[in-house]
Order: sequence, then C-alpha cells, then structure tokens
Amino acid sequence: MKKFFFLLTSVLLLSCSDDDDLKQCSDVSGQDWYNDLKAELDADCSTQISIFKGNYGGETVYYQLITDPTVNFQAMLEFYNCEGDLVAELSAEESNNYLNESGRMDEKIYTCSE
Repeated sequence: MKKFFFLLTSVLLLSCSDDDDLKQCSDVSGQDWYNDLKAELDADCSTQISIFKGNYGGETVYYQLITDPTVNFQAMLEFYNCEGDLVAELSAEESNNYLNESGRMDEKIYTCSE
C-alpha cells in the first residue's frame, strides 16, 4: 500500500508543471506595448501614474493607476494581458471592489518620472 501511495505521489509530482502563462508574464520590460505605455506616461508626468502587475480572473494582468497622493480620482481600470491585449474594462464600482480586495498582492512595476 505504501508503494502505491509513493508511486501515485511521484506520478502527480512529475506531471505537474509551472504555468507557462505566468512564466511568459514574469518580465514584459522588453515588449513594445509595455515600452510604449511607459513612454506615453513619461511624456506628461504632471500627475504621477504607475503601472501595476496583478491577477484578475486567474490571469496575470497589467494596469495603470494614478498614484499621486494630491489627486482625488475615481478609478476605472483597464486590464491588459502579457501581450498588451485589453482583457477587461472595469466599471468604477468593479474597480473599487478590485482595489479594496483583501489579500491582493499587486506589484507596482513602474512609475512615471518627470
């Protein structure tokens, strides 16, 4: 019986693989769409805006958010996938729900600079 569990565990471990989508999304810094987005933000950085990497619906996404503490705004997020394709446009309420979600581990990956 122990041999069966060991064999089953070995098969399961060997059949598991890393999520290829997450590997591809680990670094978008060399992609044209991302570099174009950064250049657009840097062209007019009178209001500080940052690019974040997060997870929406089990997919790695990227979005912009005003991070200037002097600006009062209503977020309406647009999520882009690793290839720069728009995958979701959230309403103000959906954006607030997303941003206020507990345990969210989004990473700020870029902030415009003047």
